[in-house]
Amino acid sequence: MKSEANCLGKLTKKKDVLHIVSGIGPTAASRAAKELCSKGCSGLISFGYAGALNSSYRSGVLAIGHSVSNGYNKFEIYSDWLTDFINIVKNDNRLPMHMTAFLSLPAPLNNKLQKVSHAQNGSWDAVEMEGYAIAEVAVKHRIPLLVIRAILDELDTMIPEGAANTIDAKGQQKTLATFYELVKKPSDLRKYLELAAAKSKADKTLSRVAALISRVNLP
Repeated sequence: MKSEANCLGKLTKKKDVLHIVSGIGPTAASRAAKELCSKGCSGLISFGYAGALNSSYRSGVLAIGHSVSNGYNKFEIYSDWLTDFINIVKNDNRLPMHMTAFLSLPAPLNNKLQKVSHAQNGSWDAVEMEGYAIAEVAVKHRIPLLVIRAILDELDTMIPEGAANTIDAKGQQKTLATFYELVKKPSDLRKYLELAAAKSKADKTLSRVAALISRVNLP
């Protein structure tokens, strides 16, 4: 998403770092990962938001992947690159961190019932949409992967029904569409405000962790 990429800050200006705003979902993520590999990247990072499947995960907490699954198959994530990154985060002491088993789905989970149902089907801590697709590309090209996410919605967070209509394919906010959804269902205002507050926490975490990524030696 565009808002996720905005958190990368000065990292995008490093000459040895390439970044692509892939857009939402596994197809777009796979396409972007393949493009990065074609340009000679020696490692891939899946960076952005995730939703909590673990009740102890709070909005704004940092989640670093030790595995990523599509619900059927799983990639374990391990490398010297990951170890070095974890050590840098721990030494920073500013970011609460969880080592996380991620579930990647083609569509978001919008309520606690959906989240609990998926959590009970596997030992997953958080859900996102792009990590598994990026992992597939990384494995194919035999390069390491980092999955770095900030928790946006907690297990109990209720996502407004029309939230998906308020962002475009690149994840950018559509102002008129947001206004329309609120007019259509004004009772969702509180949900949107709670989601905005959670996003602010997640953005702060992503901005802080982006600065730490620049301190890790490239694979």
